[in-house]
Amino acid sequence: MTRPIVPILLVFITICHSQLFENTRASTVRNNCPRLYPKIFQGYVPQGNISAGTYVEVPDLNNLKQCVVKCCEKEECNVAFRTDEKCYHITCERSETCAPVANLNRESIQHIAMVLVRPVNPDESWNEFIQTENPADDVSDRELSYLLSDPHRLEDAYKSLLEAGGSTYDYQISCSLGIPSCPENEECLQNNVKSRAGTCKCKSGYKRNWEGVCILDVNNMSESTLNISIPPETKKHLTVTAESKEVKYPTSEVTIIAYVEPAAPDGVKYQYDWISLQQPAGSAAVKHQNGEEMHLSKLSEGLFTFKVSVSSDDAYGETFVNVTVLPPSRINQPPKIVITPANQTVKLPNTGAVLDASSSTDDDGIVSWHWELQQGPLGYQPNLKDTPTLQLNDLTNPGNYTFKLTVTDTDKNTSSAIANVTVLKVTDYKPEANAGQDVIIYLPRNEITLNGNLSTDDHAITTWEWTKSAGDADKAVDMQDTHTPYLKLSHLEEGMYTFALKVTDSANQSSTAEVHVFVKPPTNQPPVAQAGDNITISLPQTWVVVDAGQSTDDNKITAFRWEQVDGPSTVNFVNANMSSTNVTGLTKGQYIFKVFVTDDNKNVANDTVFVTVEQNSNQKPKANAGGNFEIELPQNVIYINGSKSTDDWSVEQWKWIRDDTSLAMGDFAEGSDSTPVLMLVNAVAGKYVFNLTVSDKQGLSDTDTVHVTVKSDPKLYYLIEMVIDSNINRLSEAQYKIIKGKLALLVKDGTKLQVRGIKSDTSTNQVVISFYVDDAKGKPVDANEVVYYLRQKLRMDQSLLGFNVMRLQTTVCQNNCSGHGVCDEKTRNCICESFWMQDLFKVYFGSDEDSDCRWSILYVVLGVLCSIVTVLALVWGMFYLCCNFCSKRRMRPKPTNYKLIEDSEDLQPYSRKGGNLSDSDTDSDVVFESRTKPTGRFHRDTRNGHKINRNGFTKLNNRMKT
Repeated sequence: MTRPIVPILLVFITICHSQLFENTRASTVRNNCPRLYPKIFQGYVPQGNISAGTYVEVPDLNNLKQCVVKCCEKEECNVAFRTDEKCYHITCERSETCAPVANLNRESIQHIAMVLVRPVNPDESWNEFIQTENPADDVSDRELSYLLSDPHRLEDAYKSLLEAGGSTYDYQISCSLGIPSCPENEECLQNNVKSRAGTCKCKSGYKRNWEGVCILDVNNMSESTLNISIPPETKKHLTVTAESKEVKYPTSEVTIIAYVEPAAPDGVKYQYDWISLQQPAGSAAVKHQNGEEMHLSKLSEGLFTFKVSVSSDDAYGETFVNVTVLPPSRINQPPKIVITPANQTVKLPNTGAVLDASSSTDDDGIVSWHWELQQGPLGYQPNLKDTPTLQLNDLTNPGNYTFKLTVTDTDKNTSSAIANVTVLKVTDYKPEANAGQDVIIYLPRNEITLNGNLSTDDHAITTWEWTKSAGDADKAVDMQDTHTPYLKLSHLEEGMYTFALKVTDSANQSSTAEVHVFVKPPTNQPPVAQAGDNITISLPQTWVVVDAGQSTDDNKITAFRWEQVDGPSTVNFVNANMSSTNVTGLTKGQYIFKVFVTDDNKNVANDTVFVTVEQNSNQKPKANAGGNFEIELPQNVIYINGSKSTDDWSVEQWKWIRDDTSLAMGDFAEGSDSTPVLMLVNAVAGKYVFNLTVSDKQGLSDTDTVHVTVKSDPKLYYLIEMVIDSNINRLSEAQYKIIKGKLALLVKDGTKLQVRGIKSDTSTNQVVISFYVDDAKGKPVDANEVVYYLRQKLRMDQSLLGFNVMRLQTTVCQNNCSGHGVCDEKTRNCICESFWMQDLFKVYFGSDEDSDCRWSILYVVLGVLCSIVTVLALVWGMFYLCCNFCSKRRMRPKPTNYKLIEDSEDLQPYSRKGGNLSDSDTDSDVVFESRTKPTGRFHRDTRNGHKINRNGFTKLNNRMKT
């Protein structure tokens, strides 16, 4: 009795634990989602698709159950939707748009599922929309027919429902009567008496737990509940085939026949069931079923999908078949050509025309256009493009042009049309010459320019020709530019001149006009120029005002002009076109200035003035080094301008001296330290101080100091140096450009190479290229990152640049040496601090990584000592084991040998107490003695059987006495 009770108790405990956990989880979900619809819509999508509402992807949710629980926690979440491994929460616009609709794509049934969590409005219920859409029937038909067609699909669907399910859902699985598809402890119950479709329910005495598994109901458990039932017999599989049909409208009827293998046995008749799975919207097709045949009529365009199932009492099979109704064949119509304009007129000199046939139409489509010239003037051979719109630009000859357009449609039918273009020649009128109006000039003015640009023509004037009248042949005059619209006359004399202008157009038509020039004697006197009295000034004054305001004319003075004739230096006129002007830049010596005075009749007069500059007392010069300034590397040439230094006469000597506080690096170029402008080359970052001393002829001098700050290169820590295996004296500009081009291709995509310059290696005279890399935003890229990337590229092929790269490194060593040392700029090795050393693997195994100071000397010493102790311990241990093994082999005991006493030699034993022997000590009492083989070299038997004691005494062998 005890054995049957134990399994029952175990089952009872398991059921209680599952029921308790089930109730806990169920209550939590029901509290958050009281309006959740208890069904998983596998293979369904929202009716509104993407426009159903707002989709929000929720990461890190592996199954549908987690997706639904998270949706319950959000008030704005209406539907939990899962596709593949992704979870989406849908906030619906309306409850109708989120109603489930079956997805007709069979491949996606196992990949999508949705659960209705809460309607949009609190007073709504999901049953309203589900009844409207009636998805239950669709589930029982399409999903069941699809899943039952393959047992593996049914198994996968069942597993996915168990994984996605929870205590809140209804674990109903579709099934079909007579086919064993329900899980263990479940049976198929018919949904409708007229249909074989049903739902898997727990058997009597079983109850479904929170995991969706039917378990024993402890409340109604009896002995009969534990009986093991025999599973029903599995039906035989029938192979059903049916050929899909394709018809073309207006044909609207078709017959489909299903073939079954094996055929029905005698006395057995198969039952055929034809089910429509898909048909075009609004279709009114009529289905006539007669066993294995199905006749369809009144078909419309589109795709029809049917499932045919064949069954008997012990067999079942099914298949799917498609019927495609194609649209009727199209009756092709030739294209209709419309050319705009079909007839047009072009008047020369216009030479262009446009023929537009883009409005041409066809019932399917136009694939090609072809223009050709049918008629035109002699010699006209245009290059016509085969486009809908033809543009002509070379209609230069008058006449009639006829163009033919041929259009081809998709069915190779063609149509042609004609377009006419008439080019007319317009009447060309002769030009009209206009030599300008008559002119009067007064001597001494004896030159003038005649203007004939007012001559006109309806097209264009091609030639101009100026001539002097035949009656003026004896009058002197110089004529220039006689074949242009503008005639220049000079050296005219008093009197009247007549000039004729002849113009000719492109049609060789000409016209002539005359113009008269009257040269009159002068009407006034030239002006009288007064430059003023001579002026004497003394240094340090270096300026003077010259005044020609006293100049006179009988009519009107219109212009003044000052210029320097002579002097020890070049001066500056503040305003050379004024009667009075200031002259600056004077030095010791004499200057001559001339003024030119012009009146309104272009008469000119001039006068001169002398300015003498004396030096009564010498003033020392004033040094000006130009002021402090800053520059920034890589600019390493400094220009310091001291030319603004002044003296009351002139500065004779400049001397630039480097101050003691200045940097010593840098060289004066081309003796510039004795010129007004100092040029220093090879400057480095730091502060330079220079003293400028200027001296005059009398030996007086003055000094000024300038500070120049050279800032470090802002891109110094981004610069990279690459040394290539080429002598700097042999590298050509072409090779240098190739290297830069290839290097620009090696850097990462989206970055730009910036080459700073080229120089030679001081020790090897090899080429050193300095560069940096900018990213897409123009910011420099970290130099270590660029060096690492280029090393990876060059490690695959050293000759990518056409030269071997000897060294690739940052310009400034940026190795922090693991925080325990400093980097040597020359060797690029780390100089480690006390108690730290370099990584020996990098040193002796040639690693490309930078040097470091990551190894502590203390730990290295301890490691070496521990290694030595370990090795010695291993050696000693092996030696000990070997010795122990050998000694055991030598000390292995041997069997005892026995022999009679008579065979042994008689030997009197030695006794410490004396020579007397008792009766018990005589040999006659010994029956036999045992002798053992010596075990060592120090244990040898004597002839009489005694052993040698370590103290020199003999020891008797073991003897048996009587």
